[in-house]
Amino acid sequence: MPKKIALDYDASELRLVVANCSGSRVQVTNAKLVRLAEGDSVSEKLRSLVNELGLQKTDVLVAIGRGKAELRELQLPPVPEDELPDMVRYQAIRSFASASDRAIVDYLVTGRTPEANTLIAAAVGPPDLEKIKELCQTADLDLKRVALRPLAAASLYLERTRTPEVCVMIDLLADDAELVVARQGKVIFVRTVKLPSSEPQRRRALSSELRRTMVACAQGATPDRIVVWGTQAVHAGDVEVIKETVDCDDVIAVDPFSLVDCQVSSNEMPEHVGRLAPLVGLLASDEAAPETLIDFLNPRERVEAEPDRLRRALLIAAPLVAVFLIGFFIYKRLADWDRRIANATNEVNLLMPFSEAADTSIARTERIDAFLDSDVNWLDEIRRFAEKAPPSDKLIVETLSATADTRGGGGKLQISGAVSEPDVINAMEAALRDANHSVVGKGSQEQKGSGEYRWDFTETIMVTGSDLRNTRYERMAEMFAAAEATPATTDDAGDSETTDTESASASDASQADSESEAQDSEAGSDAPQSDSAEAPTTDEGQTEVTS
Repeated sequence: MPKKIALDYDASELRLVVANCSGSRVQVTNAKLVRLAEGDSVSEKLRSLVNELGLQKTDVLVAIGRGKAELRELQLPPVPEDELPDMVRYQAIRSFASASDRAIVDYLVTGRTPEANTLIAAAVGPPDLEKIKELCQTADLDLKRVALRPLAAASLYLERTRTPEVCVMIDLLADDAELVVARQGKVIFVRTVKLPSSEPQRRRALSSELRRTMVACAQGATPDRIVVWGTQAVHAGDVEVIKETVDCDDVIAVDPFSLVDCQVSSNEMPEHVGRLAPLVGLLASDEAAPETLIDFLNPRERVEAEPDRLRRALLIAAPLVAVFLIGFFIYKRLADWDRRIANATNEVNLLMPFSEAADTSIARTERIDAFLDSDVNWLDEIRRFAEKAPPSDKLIVETLSATADTRGGGGKLQISGAVSEPDVINAMEAALRDANHSVVGKGSQEQKGSGEYRWDFTETIMVTGSDLRNTRYERMAEMFAAAEATPATTDDAGDSETTDTESASASDASQADSESEAQDSEAGSDAPQSDSAEAPTTDEGQTEVTS
């Protein structure tokens, strides 16, 4: 992992943290807090420390305090994100006392509503930024970021822990205290206050400033949690005083190095590790959450779109090429369609004689099927009735008549008789009814007398021409399948028989065709057909068989 340095200094201390960083992973390898006496040069101290640790040419992230930058909370109308940097800079120049046209301005959005954008804006003068650049150059360090210190510390805690609704983070320095208020995980207020040097007065002043801060940011008098950067051993007194004076039970001291991977032993750590929280936060947010920082070296700016000549040429050429390609594809498609139409026309012309012959054959087959649809095998139907009817001790048949419909095909088998009890009729109807047979009864009536069969009935079993046709074709398919499955050794023995059968079938089909044509040629009424020599002809073109 690449090594980075986080640096911070003021008039009394030089603070430095070294870590290996990769994304959100931070591995601290060294932490230093160097006291500065009056007249000491920060540049000399830093260069000596860098040489001692062998950190030349290392990337450095510098944190500057609230006193070196001017902060304002601004409310601006809602505008597109790319227009916000220019609007913030314009408003900062008008609102900030020390900001000029050359000032470096950056900001952090703390809230967005349909009516306004709320943000914290900060400005630093070019001379102050040049001093930081010169300091890093003298120490042979590569400056990569100059961030606001309170926001760096807040980013460490907010990004790596779960916070309540309102949380206050306090960084206690030698003479100052930096207070950051966050709501719902976002910074909304930053304040730096001076503290007395006496310890009792310092703690009472901190409590008073904390209450003023909560009132100033309109969050009420008591936050949900207060975090004091540092160890519990060093800040136990501060925590107790804050609990008593602010009336907040959730007051904790947080060691910033407990939130990252620290390779430095506790014995080598400085006493006031809380003062290094902004540096640890700066290292943690440099790659993982740079949007939570205010960075004066890389401020937010409008992204200027450079003119792209190649894109302009493509925009001009693209329509021309598109028109040419569309025209070419249309021409090619039309030519392909013409070729397909010509091929299809030739194929149709070649198939027309076969189509006409097929139509003639289909019409002839239809006439034969129409004739055969009325050819009901009444013996099969009577046998079916005998097999499915109740036994003789429950049913007796008195009359039976069969009628074939020569016009529509199919026929009716009407059966009259008597049964021993009405339930026998229901059982008989259920047994006779299937997909090809429908059964209609006329009811039953009890006969007077003391005979065993006291209930009469009349049932009509109907079979349609379409059912006969389907059954006929199924039987033909079974015959063909059986013929194909016959071994080849029997083919020669059955040649003569097959020839005779085919001749007889052709003769029957010719006779059926002739009879069908004779029926179509008659006018006025249909010719009756009889299944027996004694079958009377009905007036509706049907043949009735009675037994």
